[in-house]
Amino acid sequence: MASNSMTPEAREIMAYLQKYNLADQLNVVVNKLCKKRSDDPFGFLASRLHNLAAPPVISKIEGREVLGTCATPTIEVDVHCKVDDNIKFIARGTTSLPPDGKVVSSPDAKRYRGLGVDGLVNGVSEVLQPQLGGIEPKSQAECDAALSKVAGAQSLGNRTINAASIAICKSAARLGEVECFTHVRSLMEDVKDPSFAIPRPMMQLIDCRGPGCNLFFRELLVFPLKSKSFKKQLEWCCTLHHQLGNVVSQRYGGTFKIPTKSGGYAPPVSDLSQVLKLIGEAADAGGLSLGEQIGLAISGEGGCWSAGYLVKQKEGLKSTEDMVKMYISTLKGSSAVHALIDPLAPTDLDGWAKLKIALMNDKGLSNIITITSDIPKSDLKKVEKAAGGASLDFAEFVTVSGAIKIAKAAKETKLVTLVSSSAE
Repeated sequence: MASNSMTPEAREIMAYLQKYNLADQLNVVVNKLCKKRSDDPFGFLASRLHNLAAPPVISKIEGREVLGTCATPTIEVDVHCKVDDNIKFIARGTTSLPPDGKVVSSPDAKRYRGLGVDGLVNGVSEVLQPQLGGIEPKSQAECDAALSKVAGAQSLGNRTINAASIAICKSAARLGEVECFTHVRSLMEDVKDPSFAIPRPMMQLIDCRGPGCNLFFRELLVFPLKSKSFKKQLEWCCTLHHQLGNVVSQRYGGTFKIPTKSGGYAPPVSDLSQVLKLIGEAADAGGLSLGEQIGLAISGEGGCWSAGYLVKQKEGLKSTEDMVKMYISTLKGSSAVHALIDPLAPTDLDGWAKLKIALMNDKGLSNIITITSDIPKSDLKKVEKAAGGASLDFAEFVTVSGAIKIAKAAKETKLVTLVSSSAE
């Protein structure tokens, strides 16, 4: 048919087909189908045509106020993307960041004792959507740059930005049909590096701040040592937690089987050896090998008065040297303990260095690594001198890109780096 004899509608259709080269593309796909002779021709065509589709882009972002731990309001962000010419909900993210005093998160100071975030919700769609609309969620750095640009100017606060950044990261993982940690690993640009491990769950076993418990550290946690699947690691931790509840109940009575709000048990013990004995019995009952399959981590108090450490009210203040000696003497013979998390105050860098050296010089304790989550990561060389490892929380650096930047820098030192997100 001559073009001059076409109707205006026919010309418009022809221009559309030529614009996207549809006839040629469909011809290529159909030829491939004929060569393949697939038993599922429509599935074959759908798969090949999907590969030609435009990549998913962010189309809508919504915020809502939800209740987090202990019924404290926090903000949750939903990300919707345009996928195959349809708008679909992809993923959501929440934040564990504390309220930002510089941002008015609720116009009503009486709601939730002034902790409401309803004032931030509207800003998600009104401010963030125009900035992020049309960007591919896999472009995490571009998205985070846009988020950081409006964070201060629009008074959205770090909590809103953190939740949005995590939601975008999870969206990219879901669209790529991979686990979120696998996607984060690809963002690190070192996907073949064997030092990157799959996530390992850490679960509180003993809450030393609970009623009756009289240990000087904050909590005792369990984590898997063997590199099994995450599903199996989680099963090990849960098995030990449940068996420990049974052991504590049998030894001290049923009331002590009730976990504290932090999730751990608080038996009336005053010595680490008592706790390790209870955990050992629980491990045996669950068919687990303590020290081989699973290890323990002790989280210290961390906090410090300028005059010294207040470990127990009746004992008064203790010096850094006292604390180092206390940790060494307490850990003697405890081969199941593999890590000390925040044993001293973040400002006591000399104390951290002394404790690190003391552990290294003791053959029975040289396998224990000190890990900090509180020492500022702005000077990683200083952190490396004080501790053996650093725990990096996504929420601590507001955006996923911020956390990855610090993690990559920490990897260049000798620090063992743990990347986590308490919000997720």
